[in-house]
Amino acid sequence: MTTSHAGSLDAFIRAFYDARRIASRTGDMTALATFIAPDVRWTEPQVGDHMGDLEGRGAVLDMIGRALAATGGSFELNVAKTVETASHVSALIDWSADKNGQRIQGQEMAIYEVHDGQITAAWFHAANIADDQAFWGEG
Repeated sequence: MTTSHAGSLDAFIRAFYDARRIASRTGDMTALATFIAPDVRWTEPQVGDHMGDLEGRGAVLDMIGRALAATGGSFELNVAKTVETASHVSALIDWSADKNGQRIQGQEMAIYEVHDGQITAAWFHAANIADDQAFWGEG
């Protein structure tokens, strides 16, 4: 694998979440954008109006920005563990957020396809979709 983000896919995805954390604190998505391919395919559960099937780096960065705005920047994601192959990494993500006086904590399985040092596709599977829908206002 030739990457601009050298190392294992475990290290790559942890660096991606570190860049996301920095972006959420500073509002600067520049470093985060380098991890995402321009033509990425990204599938989030449709639990809020900022999620769903997304295409392109701009759509993904917009979704992340909207999730942060909806939670006053409190939306935190942390990699608990990973499993990787040559081109995919699956990450168990612990997450939490606050919105309108409500706090939620959850887990999701994130599966990333990575080529040439960028995420080319991503799929997310919530541990408790009903809680997610209630929190994000869909359901």
